Amino acid sequence: MACTKEAPKPLDLSHHYSRVTKNRGSSAVKDFYKYFRIPNIGNLAGGLPNNNYFPFDTLEGAAALPDRFRPTPNKPVDPPSESQPTSKSNDGLPASQVLVPKTSTSADLLRKIDLKTALQYGTAQGYPPLYSYLRQFTRENMHPNVPYADGPEIILTCGSTDGFNKTIEALSNVWDEGHDPINEREGIVVEEFCYMNAIQAARPRGLNIVPITIDDEGMKASGKGGLDNVLKTWDESKGRRPHLMYTVTIGQNPTSGTLSIQRRQEIYAVCSKYDVIIVEDDPYWYLQYPSANGSSMAARDQPSLKTSQPLKDTFNKPKSSGYPFLDSLVPSYLSVDTDGRVVRLDTFSKTVAPGCRLGWVTTQPAICERLLRITETSTQQPSGFVQSMIAEMIMGPHNPNGRGGGKDDVGWKTDGWVRWLEGLRGNYERRMQTMCGIFEAGKQLVKTGRRQSMSEDWSVVDTVPIFDFVWPLGGMFVWVRLNFESHPLWKKTSHEKLSRALWIHLTTPKYLVLVAPGSLFAPTEKIREEKSFSYFRICFAAVDEADVAPTSHRFVEGCKSFWAKKKLDDIDEDMEKEVEQDPIEDMYEDEHSDAENEVEAINSIYGEDTLKRAPDEAPGVYLLAIPQKDVTLRLSIPNQYPNVSLQITAVESVGSATRKGYGTRVLNIAREVVQKVFTPGQVCIFDLLQDLEERLDQGSATDDEQHTNPSCASDDDKPPPDKLSDQIDAPDKTATPPQWTLSATVTEKKSVFIARACAIKSTSEAQVAMTHLLSTDKRASKATHNISAYRIRTLVNGRGVTYQDGDDDGEDAAGGRLLKLLQMMDVWNVLVVVSRWYGGVKLGPARFGIINAVARDAVVAGGFGKDPQPHR
Repeated sequence: MACTKEAPKPLDLSHHYSRVTKNRGSSAVKDFYKYFRIPNIGNLAGGLPNNNYFPFDTLEGAAALPDRFRPTPNKPVDPPSESQPTSKSNDGLPASQVLVPKTSTSADLLRKIDLKTALQYGTAQGYPPLYSYLRQFTRENMHPNVPYADGPEIILTCGSTDGFNKTIEALSNVWDEGHDPINEREGIVVEEFCYMNAIQAARPRGLNIVPITIDDEGMKASGKGGLDNVLKTWDESKGRRPHLMYTVTIGQNPTSGTLSIQRRQEIYAVCSKYDVIIVEDDPYWYLQYPSANGSSMAARDQPSLKTSQPLKDTFNKPKSSGYPFLDSLVPSYLSVDTDGRVVRLDTFSKTVAPGCRLGWVTTQPAICERLLRITETSTQQPSGFVQSMIAEMIMGPHNPNGRGGGKDDVGWKTDGWVRWLEGLRGNYERRMQTMCGIFEAGKQLVKTGRRQSMSEDWSVVDTVPIFDFVWPLGGMFVWVRLNFESHPLWKKTSHEKLSRALWIHLTTPKYLVLVAPGSLFAPTEKIREEKSFSYFRICFAAVDEADVAPTSHRFVEGCKSFWAKKKLDDIDEDMEKEVEQDPIEDMYEDEHSDAENEVEAINSIYGEDTLKRAPDEAPGVYLLAIPQKDVTLRLSIPNQYPNVSLQITAVESVGSATRKGYGTRVLNIAREVVQKVFTPGQVCIFDLLQDLEERLDQGSATDDEQHTNPSCASDDDKPPPDKLSDQIDAPDKTATPPQWTLSATVTEKKSVFIARACAIKSTSEAQVAMTHLLSTDKRASKATHNISAYRIRTLVNGRGVTYQDGDDDGEDAAGGRLLKLLQMMDVWNVLVVVSRWYGGVKLGPARFGIINAVARDAVVAGGFGKDPQPHR
């Protein structure tokens, strides 16, 4: 008789519990519920409404029979045979009627399905009949080989997002940069392209979001950027080494990668080594496509690979699930979870419907108990309507008044539920085959021509790769990499603009295809800027089945026609067809708009890298290099900025020649300035720089270098105007018209920009020039904004006097930024006017860079420089 090892108990991971989670106790009210179950007890204690007053007498609906859709084979089809079932569904089959009665006579609480109990307050772990069924299905059929003693526990959730939120609440502490030390900051590792709802849940808690390099399978365990490398070389100045992992391992969203058993074992070993808890989100587990590998190899004239791998159980011979379909699937991380460090998220969103908002968490009992405590004081159990309908459909009634799914109204049972999952896999697999087959045939642009040699005339065929992809082994997506390097305009414009232009081109009436750009799935700004432009996520699940092929063809044709564009004007024409506001820009503007406006504007004035994101990629952390002071400060800009003030947290660096203590002085003054200039709802970084420069220069500036001040001008001199429209001196209408130097015209998303510069010697000349422009140039007078700035220095009664000012003309803060540009260029006796005609599409931070670029162009073209007349 073979000897088997005894399974170990799961590790105690309570050191990872958050402070709040450690302090949670059981609900006194929920503990009281067990007494409600005593037969015939007169319950005068609870605060439960009377079930006879519920307005629903029954809950019923028509439901499919579990064999409605045809399955596909569990073994790889290489290549797909002609006998493979078509994608036509069996919609003609009769449906079953599911009915949940008002009251069930069943005395078994684990089989009693009725509205009397389902719509009443209940236990947080879930509706008892559905909870008991899912617990058994999870332990015996989904994951029969969990290697720790006594197996896992489950708790029902309001979908996977709810399960993830509760998990990170249980296992991480909230960290705030303005209040908490850096050594208390916790982190979570994710794939370098990932499901962004999870990131958006983790980021507000202050968690470090740490991307891990991926390949065609998914997250890499080793090598540069792999999990082991990142954790081994972790820089603790960024915070604690991450102790959480969020991962989608089957049909990864968005890349469609499917992690092999071997890779899971490698990653699990790293997580065990560094004490990392794995949060496995697996909505696509049943959607694994064994035909994908063979189809891919056949289409590319390569030999088929054997991808099946036996499950290596550490302790005993692997148990069967009892169903060949489930046995054929790549198993969960739970199958190798010897430590009890896996928290798995499952959902009915992809197997029944997203609107169910119903799922469950599977993990070791101690962690599950902590999730139960959180649920008791938050969502409590999911909707009773949904739970009772799902339970009645699958389990069937234990009462003559009820009707379950399936034939004879007895419920689908587990056989029917697994058959339903097989049919879903079959339908989605056929869709995948259709789309990928079309993409495979169209991923290259074929060019034909003739080439002559000395003796013969040759026909030449060249192929240009447009895009590539990996046939997905699971999930709902094809992750397409666009080969923009082969596009004729690759070296003539930015990569981001080329990607965006293609995305818009595909939405135009001729093609009408909407794909998800890679930027939606970039967990950090660095990945978004450096890699995401190359990728589109394409979903074959959402459109009607009859539309999969024509939509796929339109995508291919749209890409080919885009590769035929050889002039920048061609893609600009597409950009002009963009809808009023780009939803990708919208998403990032909601979170970063005001801060990014400041970054763009300040860097366009002071030079690149004056204000930039910190290298650690922490959300909202920036480095501000104080111009000409050799000091760099670290800023924390919260998501709520400018409604909430930024914080200056530290001195990042000081120059080697800077005197001792100067960095601390700059830090203290900067903090004082922020308190002075910050107004809720208004950006303040530009004002911070201006005031900080003035404070640091106090006592060292000479009289002839000061800004306009009544004390440095004669008594009959007048101060500069607040705006050029506020007349200082009466304009001389007989004066010579100003000689304007124009910049090149810049068009961006229908908005047009042009700058003018002219020489002036007084504020009255500035006024005359502005008045002349607006009265003689009808186009300029109709501009949405005429942003202006001037600088003048002259002699009054033998004393040096300077005047300078800027006017926004409705473009908030643009005039001050334009004036700062003139100061940085050290130009005098010049007026600059930038006209903008708004095209109906918001530009966000890009507008400030364009305004300063055309202004600089006009100033340089006009030959304006330092005034040759020295000050006295």
